[in-house]
Amino acid sequence: MSVKPILFHDIDGVLFGDYEGAFQLRPGVNTWLEWAFEQFEVIWLTSWDQEKVKAFLTVTYNANLISQFRYAEWTNYANKTVWIAEAVKLLVEQEVFWIDDEAVPVEGVQAIRVHPKGEHELIAVQAQLDQLLALYHEN
Repeated sequence: MSVKPILFHDIDGVLFGDYEGAFQLRPGVNTWLEWAFEQFEVIWLTSWDQEKVKAFLTVTYNANLISQFRYAEWTNYANKTVWIAEAVKLLVEQEVFWIDDEAVPVEGVQAIRVHPKGEHELIAVQAQLDQLLALYHEN
């Protein structure tokens, strides 16, 4: 059985979009989460604490369907970028993706910057990730 690639996943700016100055849940979040959990080992890399992430997933997606809840403890680092640069060194032989509205290039990581505005942004991100996954599976 092959190992799933890792997806470091932010919440604000990704699952919630900026609509007229207020963060609101984007359309299609349930479909997105179902797809993401099928394709990736999702690790939450967010400023939300673990319990809030679990509560959010329970309300929006049904956390009972999530076989593994993984959460990145990055708050002792200067920022997520510093944490992910260290974490990726330990993830040898595993493809690593990162989606965040503040994602920046990190060596060894396919970083996708999600635009905080736009109701169809999850569809666009899924298309980008599908292309990258196709390349990953070819190799």
